[in-house]
Amino acid sequence: MKLLTLFCLLVVAIAPCYSAYDLDLISDISYVHDLDRGFPIIGKKMDDVAIEKGKATFLFLGASGDLNTNRQAKRLISLYKKYREANIKFIVIDVDRPINNQAKSMINTYYQGYIPYQAVFDKNSKLTWSYSGEVDNHVLGNQINKVLE
Repeated sequence: MKLLTLFCLLVVAIAPCYSAYDLDLISDISYVHDLDRGFPIIGKKMDDVAIEKGKATFLFLGASGDLNTNRQAKRLISLYKKYREANIKFIVIDVDRPINNQAKSMINTYYQGYIPYQAVFDKNSKLTWSYSGEVDNHVLGNQINKVLE
């Protein structure tokens, strides 16, 4: 057990043990056509979809082959690169292909039938903002800044 704890502490210095990281766009994403080339966002530890108390969270729900999801994914990756060192967790879920039962539960709880869907939770796991559809990074950044204050 002590070895595992030490390993996690060492890994946290390099990459978080607790959430998705190294988020990026797939290489052949289309911003003009509804082409299903897979979910537009890739990354490591994408299966960690828990909203954790003590950490602000940004939730993104989208779908493969959806033009609006692809365009919003581009904005999300830009935000991720700006905030990846901040105390905020990014959760990214494909509503058509949930990665695990916890992702299915998140979809059942937050998905309202429209994608892309974004939500921001404060450090107490309270939903502070949500929006279905495409939204500008300025708006998203303002919402993230509010929960990081």
